Amino acid sequence: MIHIICGSVTINDAEKFIHQLNKISQRYDVVIQAVDADLVAGRKHLIVAAERAIRSFREKTNVANNLGMETLLYVAGSRQIEKALQFGVKKGYNNIALLIISNSEKDTDNAEQELKKLISERLDVVDYTISKKEKLMSAFNITQEEIAAAGENKIPDLVLERVALRNIVRKLNQ
Repeated sequence: MIHIICGSVTINDAEKFIHQLNKISQRYDVVIQAVDADLVAGRKHLIVAAERAIRSFREKTNVANNLGMETLLYVAGSRQIEKALQFGVKKGYNNIALLIISNSEKDTDNAEQELKKLISERLDVVDYTISKKEKLMSAFNITQEEIAAAGENKIPDLVLERVALRNIVRKLNQ
């Protein structure tokens, strides 16, 4: 199962924050991945990325050594860990999405309760808004020509297309 918690948080020390997430992850035997919500084009973007990451581990086609990083690679629509890390959280103010991946509803719920104490919950931060347009266009190499052809309201679909293309590129390179 995949759960998403959204909100905002000011991070004074990114390493320490990630360490807190790892402790919660280990305590409840769940995978937790933090994502910069300003680079997310909606909940579907996160769900599709997590589902594809899970499938890549099941099919043994994963690039990363752990499911959290593989999920971040799919969120970024990339096979490059360096690029995917740009989609993680940073020092300072962050709009954040925390993905929890687990087989246990109870463990997921327990982890979720602890994670909610770390952030100010805001459900809308992952939604696509026009204020995300430029960041998403840059992060996913979406051209003005694509926007002119598809329409600005299709940016979330263009992002999902990039996530899907990651699989196609992988298969072409095999």
